[in-house]
Amino acid sequence: TPDDTYRQKFQAAANSKNLPDIVNWWATAGDSIENSVLELSGEVDDDLLNSYYSAAMDPIIVTQSQVDSWQEDKNATTVQKSLKAGQFYGLPLDIGGFFTFYGNKKLVEEAGLTAEAPKTWEEFVTMMETVKEKTGTPGLVFGAKLPDLWENWAGSALSIMLNEPQGYMDLLERKSKLSDPSNLPVVKAIETLANKDLLMPGILSTDIDGADQAFAAGKAAFDLGGSFTMSTLLAMGMSSDDIFTFPVPPLEGSKINSWTTDPFTLTMLSVNKDSQNKAEALDFIKFLAGDPDAAVAFANAAYTVPALNLGDRANDLDPRLKSISDTFATEPGPYSQASQAINTYRGKHKEWEVYAQSMQSMIEKKMTAEQVAKKFDDTMESLKASGN
Repeated sequence: TPDDTYRQKFQAAANSKNLPDIVNWWATAGDSIENSVLELSGEVDDDLLNSYYSAAMDPIIVTQSQVDSWQEDKNATTVQKSLKAGQFYGLPLDIGGFFTFYGNKKLVEEAGLTAEAPKTWEEFVTMMETVKEKTGTPGLVFGAKLPDLWENWAGSALSIMLNEPQGYMDLLERKSKLSDPSNLPVVKAIETLANKDLLMPGILSTDIDGADQAFAAGKAAFDLGGSFTMSTLLAMGMSSDDIFTFPVPPLEGSKINSWTTDPFTLTMLSVNKDSQNKAEALDFIKFLAGDPDAAVAFANAAYTVPALNLGDRANDLDPRLKSISDTFATEPGPYSQASQAINTYRGKHKEWEVYAQSMQSMIEKKMTAEQVAKKFDDTMESLKASGN
């Protein structure tokens, strides 16, 4: 890290023909590294490809729609315009997802509680209240400096569990209102944390790394992140024995009583096409990305969830990793059902930008949940009337 530094180092090595045999890169297609790494569609058999989580290869394999889009895009790179549908330049190494809370086991136990996942959102709030009362430590930190992080990492899960995917889709498609009794409890979830002073002071100036650092330093009992947060916390000096993890818990009365999410691929392994050891490098990435023993060993050492569908071998993962991987759906789950509407409308419909900004005002106690919902609804109706 940071990402830009890694990209610059890669590009410098590629330009000087000095790349290592194996490259670890974001799971993607058309990222313009394809000139430097081996195309693998003729090198990997279907047995290996079918051993991954169902969607693990999706961001890596070039699609016809991408090809068509790049051909029409005047800003597409020469590399992008050269790609063909079905090609891929890496094998998926690890997968991840958001919607994960990390708890400080020592603080929770110091407060006289058991460090285990709360069954409901309300039980979670009570845990935070108890920790603050007994230890003086704020309940939760997250990267609230990013206005839409809460919705991306927690709020959407609360909505989907409360009203099932269709309920959230109705809101995204402007078929319902945020002020509806079925939707308002999700807004009130964060209002409760603000009104009870359970959020870490200064949270609105805290980004993702800052939130992780604060949690690692014991400045909050809980941290909102993703499966990838564990390795960050360990790098910051925490012990895995002092951390417990759990997915976003449902609000009481939710139609879905536990959260699962469809994981997305984080990184892939590629082979330098100019390597003097191409055959060995290819064998190694197949081994690391496709052998259960290797996948488990790597996962436990790096604290990341393998893209390989481990089946019963998932029991060999570190317990904290296992608790995260258990929330990953091996078949399309509730989030998957809503994902098309999320991708289509949440960025397009500008009431969601207004909502994110209003949520920050609510954290500051300048707006109530009802006011936030009304502003969302009024913005939505105004935009609809203007054809936007």
